[in-house]
Amino acid sequence: MTDFSPSGINHITIRVNDIERAEEFYGDVLGFELVRKMGKSMAVYRIGSEDTLVLVEAETSYDPSSRDYRVDHFGFFLDSPEQVDEMAEYLREKEVTVLSGPANRKRGRFVFASDPDGNMIEFFYEEDED
Repeated sequence: MTDFSPSGINHITIRVNDIERAEEFYGDVLGFELVRKMGKSMAVYRIGSEDTLVLVEAETSYDPSSRDYRVDHFGFFLDSPEQVDEMAEYLREKEVTVLSGPANRKRGRFVFASDPDGNMIEFFYEEDED
């Protein structure tokens, strides 16, 4: 996997404590375009032509004494499902911690890894919605 050179960051996922309040802020106040809702606790907003911001309601949102404010992960887009598998193999060869995958999802394939500080990074391929 020597040809990995991302063209940018595809998405950043952040945890929020009140999904409705966060949707109002990012959608109504900042004017980001809502691309899709995923259940009641996840929303995806388009920023620019290709980048997205993903909001995920924290599992502790019901408990005001246990707030969860953090970046959950960021993701890099790969060109094929095979590249996802190659990336996973490459990461393991470099002794990088692979947290999940590679595995399939509805329209693609992904692998999650950890950087040296524990930040979660997703490398994924996703088919166009067309």
